[in-house]
Amino acid sequence: MSAPALTFLAPPPTGYDHDDSATDVWSSSTAPTRPAGPPLRDRQAPVLRMTRGAREAATGMGIADADIQRCLDAPDDVSPHPDTPARTRFRRGSLVVLAGADGMVLRVSRRNR
Repeated sequence: MSAPALTFLAPPPTGYDHDDSATDVWSSSTAPTRPAGPPLRDRQAPVLRMTRGAREAATGMGIADADIQRCLDAPDDVSPHPDTPARTRFRRGSLVVLAGADGMVLRVSRRNR
């Protein structure tokens, strides 16, 4: 018994002609116009993830994202939320931030000492 003949079909052409040479030579007319490195969106500072209500509360109280981030990074006190242990309460000075298990800021408030 003999094996059946196999037929391989090439994928349709994409218009890209890959050159196996080790160096790429760019002329001034073919040089890329974007800056080297990762895309701009990857270079920006990470955005603090907050619910809409937490964002509105922080804006209304004049609390900057940097203050919230500092509270999360270096809190004076950390405790689980009494009703929902999966949520964590961070306190730094008078600022109190409630965050979910995934790191999303759920609530922002100021407490008087």
